[in-house]
Amino acid sequence: MVKRSRPTLTERRAEELHMTIARKAAEIFVADGDTSATVERIADAVGMSTRTFYRHFPVKEDVVRPLFRHSSQQVVEALRNAPRDGDLVETLVTAWTAELDSGPNLSPFGRTFLALVAASPQYRLRWMEVDDELCQAMAGFLRERIGEGDSPLASVLPGFLIVQATRHVFMHWITSETGEDIADLLREAFRMVLDGVRTTCPAHSSSG
Repeated sequence: MVKRSRPTLTERRAEELHMTIARKAAEIFVADGDTSATVERIADAVGMSTRTFYRHFPVKEDVVRPLFRHSSQQVVEALRNAPRDGDLVETLVTAWTAELDSGPNLSPFGRTFLALVAASPQYRLRWMEVDDELCQAMAGFLRERIGEGDSPLASVLPGFLIVQATRHVFMHWITSETGEDIADLLREAFRMVLDGVRTTCPAHSSSG
């Protein structure tokens, strides 16, 4: 996986401010039960002007992006530090569940927040955009673990499928009333994707 360069102090401070604003917006959304809170209200809760808010987020819906990007960074870090001889499916499950608020089960707050995001096309788009950023890193991780594949498509598609499958699992889970365990759902999805990769790509058939 490609190593990220260390952010500068200015970049770290900007990231911290973005996360502060994003978390406050999420708190307001969850408390209201919808995402209709105005920029003025969010900015006031953080203690800034609306003009300052718009310097950091050109449109209100961008305010959720730091939360998803933080989660993606946590996943990448977990994969980077995972033992190379571990079970691939379990490594992926651990990477996605390790930073969740309550171990393998997202907190009620987090689950409500994701449900609100999923219900809004504009906010859901931000979730998808951050997932697209994660796809390249995931493709690189899988190339290291299961090989390059026998074509350019086979080298990148498994990573994209894993990320997309993950989002669909979360979408299903946050709207399900069955009390299913998120780790079990992810485990099933990852096995389906990786079994399909090994079946269709001979170069991967004996890997991972």
